[in-house]
Amino acid sequence: MSVPATPSATDQFVTSSKAAAATMKLVFSQVFQKHSQAEAEEIFIAGTQRTTPALSAVKSDWGRPWLFARVFALFAVSFCGLLFVAVSDNNALMIPGVILTGAFAVPLSALVFFFEMNAYKNISFYETLKVFVLGGVLSLLVTMFLYQFVSFSAQEQYYGTFTWGDTISIGIAEELGKVLIVAYFVKKSNYSYILNGMLIGAAIGAGFAAFETAGYIYNAGDQLLDVALLRAITAIGSHVVWTAITGAALVAVKRNAPLDGKTFFQGKFLGYLAAAIALHAVWDKATVILDSQLLTIITVTVAGWALLYNLMGEGLAEIHARKQSLQQTSGGRK
Repeated sequence: MSVPATPSATDQFVTSSKAAAATMKLVFSQVFQKHSQAEAEEIFIAGTQRTTPALSAVKSDWGRPWLFARVFALFAVSFCGLLFVAVSDNNALMIPGVILTGAFAVPLSALVFFFEMNAYKNISFYETLKVFVLGGVLSLLVTMFLYQFVSFSAQEQYYGTFTWGDTISIGIAEELGKVLIVAYFVKKSNYSYILNGMLIGAAIGAGFAAFETAGYIYNAGDQLLDVALLRAITAIGSHVVWTAITGAALVAVKRNAPLDGKTFFQGKFLGYLAAAIALHAVWDKATVILDSQLLTIITVTVAGWALLYNLMGEGLAEIHARKQSLQQTSGGRK
């Protein structure tokens, strides 16, 4: 009898990559389908006392979000309209609108995506927006405080180019600044589901990104359009993703226990935090891969979403496990 060959690492990678691609195709399958306004409104009313489903009714399969694409289209059309008026009529009064729509388009659209992917449907959109605005501002304030402990290299001070030490320091300050605010909201509402932590992290990362981008666009001068488009394109792989990763990881190690200092020193959380910091550092260093900075951005973006994909899968598996535990508990009481 022949012994079955053990799949090689390459075969396993190819198989898992195909499975991930098939899953992502399923996840985005509703984006280009026709949906009514009533369906959109039903999504936005999730998470209230009346609309939050019982755990037994929560689905553990991959979500099929679509509303985020409509939100992005709304922002894109608004941005183009305001830009057209500003340029054709030489109307400077439209510039603040261009800045706001350009800065908020992708972060808010991505936030709606994570809102739709929260299978528990237990966090309202009002709460999500509150975390987006307040969490974004608080994370910027905490980051500003942490920057007091960052010393930049002579190379950055004299030539304006970052060393690896500079970008790692930036990554540590900004990712810690954001995750500390994530921890505040997680502890405040005692979130114990991975997908909840991911949504809270995404909300804070989106707020951080939107406010920061608005500043970059404002300071761009004649390069306003170039900066707005560049920041919009790259926003899908930066702060929203990195903070969604650390938010999900924080709740993944916390589970039902109270969040305390020990939570931050769990190996799993530290691993994901280190990954987010590393992605941030590579992003800021603008390291060129194979003579292409675009390839660097794509690589970092794909790596970030790959980590999120794993955490989403873990979050869905958590739903299945919790529902099984609930059924066993209910069965034991009969």
